[in-house]
Amino acid sequence: MDVTELTVLTLLSEGELSVKEIRHYSGMNKGALIRAVRSLENKGLVEKKVLIEGDVILEITDLGMEELYKYYLYLRDLVNNMEQTVCLKFNC
Repeated sequence: MDVTELTVLTLLSEGELSVKEIRHYSGMNKGALIRAVRSLENKGLVEKKVLIEGDVILEITDLGMEELYKYYLYLRDLVNNMEQTVCLKFNC
């Protein structure tokens, strides 16, 4: 799972979004976003809901929410460890 895929999952965790909306909120280029969505679909983490005026509406699956939570716990601990290390070095 890369940062692009985690970004897509995080945005979709708040509700269904179109590909255009995800691009708008994330600033991703279209190619990177399409690759991430295809990868997430292949893993069963997101699914296409409907096509509206040429734009695909996506939804995170239950499996996608579980995967996002797993990475959230990992990243939360990583950030806490980084903060402790940096603060020890710079006395913050």
